[in-house]
Amino acid sequence: MDPLPPVSRIGWDEQKIMRTRSELNTVKSIMKENVQKIMERQGKLDDLVERAQKLEEASDVYVKCAVKIKREMSWKNRAIRYAIITISSVSAFAGVAYSFL
Repeated sequence: MDPLPPVSRIGWDEQKIMRTRSELNTVKSIMKENVQKIMERQGKLDDLVERAQKLEEASDVYVKCAVKIKREMSWKNRAIRYAIITISSVSAFAGVAYSFL
């Protein structure tokens, strides 16, 4: 590979060089700010991911508890129905038996 040719300073005066360095420094500071903002955003994204995982875990626990409570309430509801049916049947049987006496 051929080495790069030397940069010619023809047409460059000190003001152009200083202006170019100033622009370069401005771009450099803007890039540093952008990198800092990206790092802050990454931190915020990591926090959001962590929160989302915690919410997902909490929702799983909620669903399990809801299913458990639904089953318990279903059994209680059935027990009450059977109790009412049994009491009604016993009352009806007692009424029929009393009418024969």
